[in-house]
Amino acid sequence: MLTLTPTIAVRLAQEPYEARKIASGRGYTVKSDVLSDNFDFTGSGVIHAVSGSIISTLFNRTSGFVVVGKGKGRFTGDVALGIRGTKMLSGRDWFSNLNAGIGIADNQSRVHSGFQKVFNSMRPALERQLAPLLRNNSKGLVHCAGHSLGGGLAHLAAIWIKQHFGNRVALYTFGAPRVGLNDFALKSTGSIDKIYRCVHGDDPVPMVPVWPFFHAPLNGSSVLLTSATGINPFSHSMMTNPGYVTTARGQWEDLQRRGDTIKAVRLTYERRFECSFSNHWQEKLMHALITLLRDAGVLAGVSAQVFSSGIMTFYDHLAATVEKVVLMSPQLEAQVMGLLGHMLVFAGKLAVTVTELSARFIRWVFKVTLEAMYSTARRAVDMLN
Repeated sequence: MLTLTPTIAVRLAQEPYEARKIASGRGYTVKSDVLSDNFDFTGSGVIHAVSGSIISTLFNRTSGFVVVGKGKGRFTGDVALGIRGTKMLSGRDWFSNLNAGIGIADNQSRVHSGFQKVFNSMRPALERQLAPLLRNNSKGLVHCAGHSLGGGLAHLAAIWIKQHFGNRVALYTFGAPRVGLNDFALKSTGSIDKIYRCVHGDDPVPMVPVWPFFHAPLNGSSVLLTSATGINPFSHSMMTNPGYVTTARGQWEDLQRRGDTIKAVRLTYERRFECSFSNHWQEKLMHALITLLRDAGVLAGVSAQVFSSGIMTFYDHLAATVEKVVLMSPQLEAQVMGLLGHMLVFAGKLAVTVTELSARFIRWVFKVTLEAMYSTARRAVDMLN
């Protein structure tokens, strides 16, 4: 299976930003030479969001979001699909709506309802564009690429294409958020033929939405394009230095792979000041929370709660559950203390000490930690053109 090189893949994710002023349905001549050498985008129209639905207000209806290309040369028979990200619109952002619920993806797994609604608004136009290219073309490989929200939508598009057309699919995402729950990550890993999840170590957007959402491949690896030294909103950009376009170079085997295996983490309160506001510690805190719930034997029950409530309500339930966990054993109480202490340092609340373990206090710690992550991710998304 001939996949795109990092250079071609990142240009496919970047190109829809260049097409945002092209009218819906019009053909498009790409700006990138490396992309035009391998795919023809002039025969397919630029895709906009479908107007008339509430979710379409997230999109500027006069701007293009998706480009579709037909392969040529070594990629003859293949199809390229690029989806761009977007900044916050209408006073609401697309990833930190904590009142969002759980939607169902095309592979019958569970995803963030906001992402699925956005994808559903684009699906009719995708169907019209892709059907002529994939009909009677079962061997054609579909390359789905996207940056930021576009990476999340490309992920849903890859699942839909696999289910609807049956073609092999390669997914390339850059700075993409988490899209779905554990079952979505597992099914994605098992069905999408190749996944390249590319991140900068300092990019805040891949941190969100928070657990119980997961990245795919689950228990796999991501392509780490730059090292993690902290969290920096500018690291989410496609074009700044370093941006995704300037760092996705060479061949995939030349780029650093980072293991994303979920592992047991138990934190002690006395070592909380070792924590820092970084992607590394965000992942570690997530693993520590999962470990705590698993050690207490309540992980399955807590995970099930998200299905019947919004994400904000889920964290209310979670705080109440953690309060009960405290009473189970001194060891679990120490784990809770360690987790909350590290979360406070992560959120910049260094002067706050853990003196109570009530549901109210635990919920407040969750709140300030979530706000620290989402506010930084929001700044990164607001910088998009």
